[in-house]
Amino acid sequence: GNTAIAYVFASIIAGGVASILLCPMESARIRVVTDQDYKGLGLIQCLARLIKEDSFASLFGGIFAMLSKQVPYTIGKQ
Repeated sequence: GNTAIAYVFASIIAGGVASILLCPMESARIRVVTDQDYKGLGLIQCLARLIKEDSFASLFGGIFAMLSKQVPYTIGKQ
């Protein structure tokens, strides 16, 4: 009943929040492992450089892929 619907909505929100928080970190991780110019940078240095070179919005370039993975995962975990 209502409890199941509440769990589904809570899972969708949790998955969305997780995706928004994880997406910039995932963008940084991918850049560090694929671009020699970023090799050895920490998370903060990498994020600052990505923002400077590409823009803040570039950190969320993979948000739709992240959402399509994270939201079903969080629903399934309930």
